[in-house]
Amino acid sequence: MERRDSIIDAACSTIVEVGISQLTVADVAQRADISSGLVHYHFRTKQQLLTAACERLAARRAGARAAALAADGLPALDALWSALRDGAESAAERACTDLALLGRRDPDVRRALATQRREELRALTARLPTLLGSLGSAPAAPPEEMAALVVQFLDGTALALASGTSAAEVRAAYDAFWLVLVTAGQARQR
Repeated sequence: MERRDSIIDAACSTIVEVGISQLTVADVAQRADISSGLVHYHFRTKQQLLTAACERLAARRAGARAAALAADGLPALDALWSALRDGAESAAERACTDLALLGRRDPDVRRALATQRREELRALTARLPTLLGSLGSAPAAPPEEMAALVVQFLDGTALALASGTSAAEVRAAYDAFWLVLVTAGQARQR
């Protein structure tokens, strides 16, 4: 299993550094310091390798977001903002965007992304009531719906940052979004 993981990591590095279109089994093998045959032993096709790399990159992105939200209150929201801002400056975020676009026409990538999205939604659904509670609020809608809203907003925020929109503008929208969620939950509590 360790060898398989190193191959997936090498594929992720390739995608991040040179892009999806430049992913070759030979490059992945070179980065993993193994033969191309060994890559094919673990992944019969390049498509299987791409799908595994897609899952790993999406899981890393979701993991960074979840880790940021581990704190309570405003520190959690500030940590999440930092994760979004730092991610936007990385090639990994661009790779996630490219994978999302590829998923529109590639069913394997689409399934891999959907699986990771369900995991991200499950984690955020569990975390959101406690996070909002630490801000003196509660979910204004069922937690599942709130989590879906938050994840979509985070994706849009990451895309805005990656596309070069001013960080100050995006941060203002980010703060306004969370303010609306908190005040809506406070109004519901009354």
